[in-house]
Amino acid sequence: MSLGNTLRIAVSGLATAQRALAVTAQNATNATTEGYVRKRHVQETLAIDGQGQGVRPLAPQRVIDEFLTAELRVQTGRLARSAAIAELMGRAEAAVFGSPGETGNGIPNRLARLSSAAESLANDPSKIPLRAALVGAAQDLAREIARAGEQVQALRRDADQRIDRLVDSINADIAALHEVNLEVGRGKPSAELEDRRDRLLQELARKLDIATYRLDDGRTAVFLRGGQPLLEGGPRVLVYTPAPVVDATTLFEPITIYSRKDIDPATGAPLPGAIGATLVTGGLRAALPPELETGTPADEALIVRSPLASGELQGLLEVRDRLLPELADRLDELARITRFALNAAHNAAVAWPPPESLTATRIEDGTFDASARAGTAWLAVVDRATGTTLQTIAIDLTADFATLVAQLDADLAGHGDASVDAEGRLAIALDPGKGIALADGDGTVTVTDALGHSWVYGFAHYFGLDDLLVAEPDRPTALSVRADLVAQPGRLATAKLDVDLGPPAVARLGGAGDNRGIQALAAAFERRVQTVARGALDPASATMGSYAADLLGLTAVEVARSNDAAEADRAMAEELESRSSAISGVNMDEELARLVLYQQSYGVAARLVQITNRMFDELMELAR
Repeated sequence: MSLGNTLRIAVSGLATAQRALAVTAQNATNATTEGYVRKRHVQETLAIDGQGQGVRPLAPQRVIDEFLTAELRVQTGRLARSAAIAELMGRAEAAVFGSPGETGNGIPNRLARLSSAAESLANDPSKIPLRAALVGAAQDLAREIARAGEQVQALRRDADQRIDRLVDSINADIAALHEVNLEVGRGKPSAELEDRRDRLLQELARKLDIATYRLDDGRTAVFLRGGQPLLEGGPRVLVYTPAPVVDATTLFEPITIYSRKDIDPATGAPLPGAIGATLVTGGLRAALPPELETGTPADEALIVRSPLASGELQGLLEVRDRLLPELADRLDELARITRFALNAAHNAAVAWPPPESLTATRIEDGTFDASARAGTAWLAVVDRATGTTLQTIAIDLTADFATLVAQLDADLAGHGDASVDAEGRLAIALDPGKGIALADGDGTVTVTDALGHSWVYGFAHYFGLDDLLVAEPDRPTALSVRADLVAQPGRLATAKLDVDLGPPAVARLGGAGDNRGIQALAAAFERRVQTVARGALDPASATMGSYAADLLGLTAVEVARSNDAAEADRAMAEELESRSSAISGVNMDEELARLVLYQQSYGVAARLVQITNRMFDELMELAR
């Protein structure tokens, strides 16, 4: 072997050892870098005609288990879904029912306070401060239920806004993966580029349920689990427009997938005429409640359907379209039975002194004529100063609405009149100094609504002539106390009208000390009302308090279940991460041992260069 060949071998050894040291130093430097995969130095022997010509370094190899990496991506998506559900449902529980340990607030506490205020007033119905306290407690309950309903819709809007931001983030990840593919396609594969690709895939798998495929040229194709391509040849773009306002009637836009060439780069919107594939359908919610089902193909347009099984996007969709709407349904049901039970008691009683006029809260739309009606209710015209009954009027509930109003107006001749206002509300107004007192008698109005409730009303209750609580149309939780009661708590109905059927029928109104009306209001908290199925809450005969307790308990169970699922997914993800890290992670002790080995290799190669150089010098001296 010539000295020149020896020198070449030594120099190749120096270069190879230097590359090995650089790889080891890179590993040590990135020991704590998230997503970094340990690199292994690789070299090969050079030979010509069977004679060694030194060594050369090859591109560093990543130390990775592809199967574990793929499983970790899948588990990361599952964890992201369950974590999103647990987070938002935990926020919903705290927003609707108050934080654990918080006292005084929350719907059950407000119900208990109103019940206590009614019992206190029943002991002395003439006390104005006690009446004001009851009205205040009713306002607190109404506000708490209304706030709970608003909070649920606010959380749905937050989830919708997060979906919009997540779609933008997904598009950024797909675009970045496309850039990696372009670099690979230009013939620039490297371990660092593969690390970047894996980090992007891991982040994308956290957001979406994806599958990947390695092409022959080293590029990576990305698909949704259902088979729709996200990155194949060119990148795709997800398009979503969030709802400006979110409430129970909001129709959400679909999430669609377009080729990037079909997207206007200036606006980010699809070009005119571009056709995209639907990823998630638009609609109202994931499942329709009974009152919205029509049994026609139109129902399908209201149902949000997602093919995803994991990822943060799926978690947000489940919360926005299934879990929170079901919670809103249950709050609506609580508001309905609370309003029904309290208004039934308040309408069946009379204020002292009795009011000169009453106006219905219900707009008559034909429901009265279509309902099941029977029996007779009673109206007494009472002298407000003395409490003397001036006239007793029987109200035949079997008559249609127009006939009932006309007959009542005729019977009130000389005392006042009954009419229907421009909005369709029944109004009764008496002359000054005369008051209206109503009694249900044996009259009933039975109404079956779209949800399946069969509500049995008295005359005053059906029309809402003396309601305690009122609600906005189509928003059951938007409760409030009737404005005139807030202004004048003395108008609370505390007495009862008794009717001696005779003949002739004679009515007598209890006076200022009559507490039977307010006792009935206190008893309303124990009144059982038939509820309908709302999500996991089955139909039941429930009081306001028992339904509120069931609602709170079921929500707590759902939150606990979502937390348990998130913890289980997190434990599995951490286990897979630990196993992957054991293979791909950097062990500083091992790297230091390799560093010593490569330093020694470098020293040997350097020593060989020195010896060869000295021999060259001696030959030169001999030549002189």
